[in-house]
Amino acid sequence: MKGIIETSIYLIIFALVCFFSIDFIRINQRVSDAGEISQYVENYIEAYCGDVPDKELSMQLRNEKLDMLSRSVQEGGMKLTYGKVSRAGDYEYMEYTLEYSLSAAMFGYSSQRTYKGLARYFVS
Repeated sequence: MKGIIETSIYLIIFALVCFFSIDFIRINQRVSDAGEISQYVENYIEAYCGDVPDKELSMQLRNEKLDMLSRSVQEGGMKLTYGKVSRAGDYEYMEYTLEYSLSAAMFGYSSQRTYKGLARYFVS
């Protein structure tokens, strides 16, 4: 009887450790996804918001592309906002903020995280 009780306790402890590990994996995956999205945002801004050699991109078209990017990120459960734009030489630098939430069921943990980044694009 003692062996059955010990084994049951060990199995319960093992199950709890597994659930905690799954929560940590989910949190880590969400943070990794935010890092990938921020890299995508920077690449998108650099590729689509800079001047194209054949034609000039108007501010209205540039803003439409940025709005489309914001909507795309929002579909993934994150919020993208843009900050000030400053110019240095042939490049403009745009600040952006990516907001996302983290939660863990086993801990009852929930928080709103913010990633601030800087994207650049070429202007002539």
